[in-house]
Amino acid sequence: MRRFVSVSGWMMIAVLLLVGCDEEQRVVNGNEPADDEAIAVAWAYVTARNWEEPAINAGGSAEVQRVTVDHGYELLDDTYFGSEVLAVSFASEPDSVVGVPTILVEPESDTVVGYMPGE
Repeated sequence: MRRFVSVSGWMMIAVLLLVGCDEEQRVVNGNEPADDEAIAVAWAYVTARNWEEPAINAGGSAEVQRVTVDHGYELLDDTYFGSEVLAVSFASEPDSVVGVPTILVEPESDTVVGYMPGE
């Protein structure tokens, strides 16, 4: 009986570790359906400023990650400093001198709040 409790306990821990993260805790990575709007908003911002030239495949090359806004970003509104936002980055041509800036999108309102210049 004691062995059964021990084995079932370890199985329960393994199950909790495998499914323990919900949608809010999960780090956003890749092109998930929820990220499509953020990618579209970021791409519209990039094209409005004519920064799209070195990009490869527009939204198809986009990567989305959750980041905390710090001093490394150019903010359009300083109230977002320290907030968690989505950082949308686009792959650039390998021989390009300047890359496409990483665009910061506020996930609740899908608005651009800043960017990090590409290098």
